[in-house]
Amino acid sequence: MRMGKLLRECLKSHEIRVGILLLLCSFLLMVISPEKVVPILIESIGISIWILFLTVIAVVISVAIHYFVPHDFAEKYLSKDKRRYLLYATLLGILTPGPVYAIYPIVFSLKNKGIQNHILVSYITGQTIIGPARAPFEIGLLGLNFFIYRIILAVIMGTLAGFLYILVSRIFPDIK
Repeated sequence: MRMGKLLRECLKSHEIRVGILLLLCSFLLMVISPEKVVPILIESIGISIWILFLTVIAVVISVAIHYFVPHDFAEKYLSKDKRRYLLYATLLGILTPGPVYAIYPIVFSLKNKGIQNHILVSYITGQTIIGPARAPFEIGLLGLNFFIYRIILAVIMGTLAGFLYILVSRIFPDIK
């Protein structure tokens, strides 16, 4: 009884429907042309495992946020409309490892804690522009000054993205 209700709720989600459609298309391709699909699957198994690993880490972080950060903390400190939180969110985004798709469980958890969208935009922008995993490559290949300039620009752009979100949402209100 509960499982059926859960399944019906899941199928209401557009994301779940698209995922199921993609799985069905993949299966259909596998049946129609296995000689072309199997080599692609073999080549992509490593990156698929890496993506799964990063997703698990992101989910663990989001669960930790859910359990260890009290709901009133987010309401009391980060959900207020203080512009300096845009800078903090950008810096936190810069320090968050992993590719951008791996941070969305974290962002979702923060949003459920009451963090406002413009702060989330700054966080995502900071993480997207620069991340700690890039540091060794950029410093080694392009030099320390290049990396420092990128950090400075990332802080400016992440904070600016949050401000721009505020301005745009005044023209086109954010529907919650």
